Amino acid sequence: MSLARLVGGGRTPKYIGGPWHLLASRFSLLASPRAAEVPLPFSQHVVSLHRPWTLCVFDIYTMAQQAQVRDLAKELINCFPILASTNEFGKSNSLHDHILQTLLDPKPGRTNQFEVSARFEGLEEKFSVLNNDELANALRERLDELSTRANRWTPEILSLLLNLSDHPLEETKVESLDKLSVTSESPPLTWSDILADDPLDNHDCLWDDVDFVRDGSDDDADSIVRASTTSDDMPTASSYEDDTAGDLHDLFLPPDEDGLSDILKVQFWDSNNFHTQATIILTEAQLIREVDFVLRGLLSKILKQHFDRTLDVLSRYQLKHVSPTKVSELSRGWSVIAAELARLRDWKNQEQRYHLLQTFQAIMAERLSAVEYTLTQIRLQCLTSQGGSTASLLCYDDMVQNATRSMRQLGSILGDLHPKEDPPIPFGILELLYDRLCTSHTIGDTDALNYVIGVFFQCLQTYLKPLKSWMAHGELSRFDQGIFIQDGEPNVSLTEVWCRRHLLVLDDSGQLYAPRFLHLTAKSILNTGKSVHFLRLLGHSQPESDAEEQWTAHFDSKQICADISANPLYSFPERFDKALDEWIASSYNSSSAMLRQQLNMQCGLAEVLDALEYVYLFRNGALSSEIVSAIAARLDRGNVDWSDEFVLTDLLRSVFTVVSCVDNESLIVRTSGASICGTSSQQRSVNNLHSIHVKYLLPWPIANIVSKTAMRTYQRVFILLLQLQRAKQALERGFPRDLMRRLMRDPAGFSAIALRHRMLWFVNTVFSYFVDVVLSVASVDMRRKIAESGDLDELIETHQAYIARLDEQCLLSQDRAQVMQAISSVLDLIILLTGECRRYGSQVISRFGAQSMRVDLMNQPPLSRRSQAADVSDHDDDDNEVGLDPLLGSSITRSAALPSLKLKNMHDSFQQLLGFISVSLRGASKGGDAYGVEILTDMLAVGGLEYG
Repeated sequence: MSLARLVGGGRTPKYIGGPWHLLASRFSLLASPRAAEVPLPFSQHVVSLHRPWTLCVFDIYTMAQQAQVRDLAKELINCFPILASTNEFGKSNSLHDHILQTLLDPKPGRTNQFEVSARFEGLEEKFSVLNNDELANALRERLDELSTRANRWTPEILSLLLNLSDHPLEETKVESLDKLSVTSESPPLTWSDILADDPLDNHDCLWDDVDFVRDGSDDDADSIVRASTTSDDMPTASSYEDDTAGDLHDLFLPPDEDGLSDILKVQFWDSNNFHTQATIILTEAQLIREVDFVLRGLLSKILKQHFDRTLDVLSRYQLKHVSPTKVSELSRGWSVIAAELARLRDWKNQEQRYHLLQTFQAIMAERLSAVEYTLTQIRLQCLTSQGGSTASLLCYDDMVQNATRSMRQLGSILGDLHPKEDPPIPFGILELLYDRLCTSHTIGDTDALNYVIGVFFQCLQTYLKPLKSWMAHGELSRFDQGIFIQDGEPNVSLTEVWCRRHLLVLDDSGQLYAPRFLHLTAKSILNTGKSVHFLRLLGHSQPESDAEEQWTAHFDSKQICADISANPLYSFPERFDKALDEWIASSYNSSSAMLRQQLNMQCGLAEVLDALEYVYLFRNGALSSEIVSAIAARLDRGNVDWSDEFVLTDLLRSVFTVVSCVDNESLIVRTSGASICGTSSQQRSVNNLHSIHVKYLLPWPIANIVSKTAMRTYQRVFILLLQLQRAKQALERGFPRDLMRRLMRDPAGFSAIALRHRMLWFVNTVFSYFVDVVLSVASVDMRRKIAESGDLDELIETHQAYIARLDEQCLLSQDRAQVMQAISSVLDLIILLTGECRRYGSQVISRFGAQSMRVDLMNQPPLSRRSQAADVSDHDDDDNEVGLDPLLGSSITRSAALPSLKLKNMHDSFQQLLGFISVSLRGASKGGDAYGVEILTDMLAVGGLEYG
């Protein structure tokens, strides 16, 4: 078998590639007579040549001798038994010559670098598509790194790698790349390495001259200096050596034995002869010095301190000119002062979690240091006899009492902080300081007031710091501690962001978790930050204000207490509340006014309220009548699809097109449940109108004012007015003039006309009450209050009060459900009466037409007579709504008369319902349950409709 057939016959083994493929391709290009025997498939197969191997072999030839190349070619041929044993190409020498000719080609082809790059990009895309992004990213990283180090052979090498690759997606493991990175970790340092680098062989004679007799740091320094001075490296003679030569002991002064003995003589009570003396006489200066030690928290051997921190002078010590009773009395006062100062020192060293308590602790530490400095000055004044005065216990006691009085009063509030509470109230210290200020001002203690007021305002600055940030930026920090504002629901809808995003913090008893003096202004502080946050959601940022300047301008302690002594009747709480209100109002008024402006200009608050009145409250009677007429016409025709959502939506949008404040795109009608299919009277009942739900989509800023509960009330008022308007139109348009004339000739017609008249008066009275007395007056009052509202909370409260007023005065509340049910029953009676009268008119027309046709049949042929008689019979069953001919006489058959019994039942039911409505409304008006209900009672009484 020849190589051409092996390769071109489609049976090429899979391992034939690389140099073997190259060899086969070169054989296909040989210019031999038998080259034509190579089939076409082989020629197509050898087009993809592996050119990198061609270049490599070419380089080998250029470096080696031609004879060596010939030997290598023979070895290459012998590697293939098929080529060595074939005879299709002639002798082996001829094959050898062709191989050499191919290898000696001076111009080998180069690899297409763009094709190689495209193939690698294709591989990268393939890896990503097959969900192996890790391999794709690794390939891209190495290609980018290789692009910075490329040379002329880079495309050849990459082409070789591509041809040698075998299923790279399945066989390649990204984890194997970690094995290529060689990490060189330095071995840990050991003592053997340290000793090898610096052995401990004392080669520098460091430990040869050490004085082990002396001990202490001074002796060590002395030995080092002496050792260093004997070293051979020191210069032999210099001026510096003359100045510093000698022992270090020469630099120390000898102890003053006389001075030490004088100190010990002063403290003679601590001498060795202490037990031998029965009574020791002290001077006042010596006792003052010991008392000063105790006041500073130090120990004393003259004064005995008990467990309850009381002080007593030991009995063996006496003063020469002072009685022991007086000394004991003074000691009790000093013990109280020492105990209070010790308690303050202990509390100062305790760890505090809250920022406010940390501020108070720092202030107490500063004030305590000032007190100790004052005690030092008092001791110096008493012991050094400044100004020619001598030491006196009474004078010392008076000065100590005055120096520590304010501090002790301030420290007394620590006992009211409830240290056992876990956790303690962070702002409790503020309330205690505020109460102390109010008490000091009430009793006229100006010194205590001036001393405590600085502490109070410094602590108040710390407490109000996060509130200042809240009022300026509308944001809370997670580091804020103890403030009365918290984040509500984080993912709340924009339509409820005002009411539920930020809330006041309440304690377990429902009280505001804030200092008592901030309870009245807490709502204003909360609304100021909420306004800023709301403005930011609207895309409007409030200009930055200098909160510190506003604080200084309206809330300075010096300004609050400037004339407190001259005007004692102007109490501190009044001064503080006025300054606090002015400071809050400076930020509250600006943010609230800006929010109101944005709601009116950007969100169209007034236009939305007008649209709600037009759509739900029948503000325009002509447009509302058009809507009711269209719905009633579909009901009267008996259309099952009268409640089609698309038709009703299109109806309302077309009607309100002429109203500029109504956004037609926001107007949608939905229906709940299928319409009632049955008799004509059932389908025309006003209760079917409850299935209509009108939705007016509000912008989210307005939806924060007009809540979902308010929209439900709007919907209920809309259905009520729709039912009344539907009954009113049925009475007005269901009795045309010809029908009224015919009813006046019927015995039962007078009863029907009278009942219609009373029903029409009732509907007009109730409808006028709802529209003119309730809705119109309430809307005007609501608009006036909205114009006077300060912030968004007041807007919401005003609109909620307006909705509650509509709900109560329109008889929609739960306790007026029976009255509303009675009104609905009256409206159904109106629809029933209209239907009966309409049916009566249709029967009259059909009977009169049949009689006229029978008269004409007497003069016609029999066949024509039968056909026309059938037409008359069919016409009798028709129930079309047509008018009555005024020329009709009294020729009415008995079957066309009005049902007197049914009319009487309608009249009786109407009277009973009116009686129930009047009694219920009169009781409500007398009980004061509903404001304005008595107006409806009087309106019904004026028309003579009152029962009984």
